[in-house]
Amino acid sequence: MHHRRLAAFLIGSWLLGSLCMFFVATQNFRGVERLLDAPSAAASDRIDALGKEDARLLLRYQVSELNRFFFSAWERLQLVWGAILVMVTLRGSQRLHVLAIPVLMLLMVAVEHWLLSPEINRLGLLMDFVPNARESAEGVQFWRYHQAYSAMEVVKFLLGIAFASLLLIRRRNRRLFRKQVQPEVEVIHDT
Repeated sequence: MHHRRLAAFLIGSWLLGSLCMFFVATQNFRGVERLLDAPSAAASDRIDALGKEDARLLLRYQVSELNRFFFSAWERLQLVWGAILVMVTLRGSQRLHVLAIPVLMLLMVAVEHWLLSPEINRLGLLMDFVPNARESAEGVQFWRYHQAYSAMEVVKFLLGIAFASLLLIRRRNRRLFRKQVQPEVEVIHDT
């Protein structure tokens, strides 16, 4: 019983963290454009002195560094969270298909952390101050790795939802079982 609650807390936290990271990933670079489109008066003077394109490159570099830090920290947290979830699920369920989901999610994080992220970071560093970097050979490779990473994130998120659903469905079925059996037990007990 307590294993299911702990597993539900862990998967819920993991899914919430993923949603936060989806938001961070999409909004950080958009923030650069929002800032350049409507800077404060003090920022406008500095942007004009630097030049809008150089300011864009510098701000995008800052965002890239933040994203590299955030994603690295998030991946490390997911590795710990995933290992704990696998152990809790292993102790709480003997059903192989239930255990397979957090194991698969943990393996996906490991692939992201040790295979995809290092290449994304290496290529990203090469592109940081290159205008039109998307069109370079490094940019093409970067976006392939980035798309693979993003696809894994979506699949991992959907697996997390499936796992949470399994936890809820099993709990609900258990309640239904109690409701059906409980009245019969009370009738027998009263006699």
